[in-house]
Amino acid sequence: MKVGEVTLVPVWEFHSSSMVRGDGGSFVGMKRAKAIVALGPRGAVALDLNGGALCLNELLEEVPGLKELVAEAGRSVTKEKG
Repeated sequence: MKVGEVTLVPVWEFHSSSMVRGDGGSFVGMKRAKAIVALGPRGAVALDLNGGALCLNELLEEVPGLKELVAEAGRSVTKEKG
């Protein structure tokens, strides 16, 4: 999502569990917001849901595909500046 000069990338976490017993089974899943990465002309910052700073590098390593999304969003911010 783009807000002015800043691109916001939401980060979600998903938890699931399943159980099979006899001929029946159940599945439960939960998706919830974890953090947001804000990319702007001055770079990128990771924030928790209360607005507190998180370590961006740790988040990039922890969340599959986030590094590529942030790189892609960063390229679009750079193109707009230039």
